[in-house]
Amino acid sequence: MKGTQHMDTPQFPLELLQASAEARKAYFSSKVVAHPSIVHAHTLLMSALRHPTDGQIVMVIGAPGVGKTTVRKAMVRDLTTQFLAQSERHPGHLPVAGIELEAFGGGNFKWKQTRQALLRALHEPQVDKKVWYSTTTEGEHAVLQRSTRLSSDDLGELLLTVLAQRQPQALWFDEGQHLIKVAGARGLLDQLDVLKSLTNRSCIPTVLFGTYEMNVLLGLSPQLDRRIFRIHIPRYHATKPADVAAFQQVLFGLQKHLPFPEEPHLVEDWEYFFTGSLGCVGILKDWLYHAAGAAFDANERTLTRSMCETWAKEVDVLVDMLQRITSGETQFVQGHSTTELRTLLGLEVTSKATSSAARPQPLKRKSKPGTRNPARDKVVGHG
Repeated sequence: MKGTQHMDTPQFPLELLQASAEARKAYFSSKVVAHPSIVHAHTLLMSALRHPTDGQIVMVIGAPGVGKTTVRKAMVRDLTTQFLAQSERHPGHLPVAGIELEAFGGGNFKWKQTRQALLRALHEPQVDKKVWYSTTTEGEHAVLQRSTRLSSDDLGELLLTVLAQRQPQALWFDEGQHLIKVAGARGLLDQLDVLKSLTNRSCIPTVLFGTYEMNVLLGLSPQLDRRIFRIHIPRYHATKPADVAAFQQVLFGLQKHLPFPEEPHLVEDWEYFFTGSLGCVGILKDWLYHAAGAAFDANERTLTRSMCETWAKEVDVLVDMLQRITSGETQFVQGHSTTELRTLLGLEVTSKATSSAARPQPLKRKSKPGTRNPARDKVVGHG
């Protein structure tokens, strides 16, 4: 590894070495290193948006720091690029729109404020000053009534009108787990019904980005389940050689984009960084961002492991995070087989169906956790 991890040419603009610490931090913050998990999730998401079913709701689920925000930004980038490439496009249309859902207190999700935020994201002017007109009949005369107090339902109708005018290719919501901040299964079902109605009536697919908490939205209604398509972004696992190689590649890519006079030697300590990030690339990048920022401020020539240790999360915090993450991951472990499904459907269970239903066995470790194999690690560089 020592002889293969470095390349002579830095992967950042050399003028950054003379720039301020803030400029160097901004550069590293904006840098994205593609890796298999997010590439696969992004490919699935874009395919789902190109071929949406009626009332489709896409749920992009994963642990905190696993890459959901990166996938969302890539979706927005690609939809915007496609939109701008159109030779003739309507001046009132938008390629995509969305908001981060707010975590309201008191266990009550507030659709009125959410719809107002969506209207702003759709560039609707004077959202707080809308007036709702209606007519009533008094005798032989029609009376025009004017109200400045729009209800949540009024805003819902207004939102549909604006969506028909803007016609985005997708409507996204980040922090989708905030939808479940309601009491009881009936409340959860109501939340999904609102989303289903919005998606059905607008004919615009909805994309929810959130943590494993969103899984409770499944199983509430068969009618809703058929409209939901889940995309799981898993963290990397040390028991899988392909995951280890991918993590090393990401760490190497980040290392190459740290604008120091001397390239850091981070990949040599990949197990340390894997442990401190739980195999989540987002956690890793945030960690390196804080450590590198402090090093830039101190005018250090490179970033070392000892500098990173100051910014590492406490072991107790990491263990608690990992327990929560693994609990969410178990919800993606298939609990039933194809054979069982065919039996319930009254279909014949053939040898072919049985073999195709066999579950893959987990890889068995030949050594204790944390014990390295004697072979040299292969690290792929980034151009």
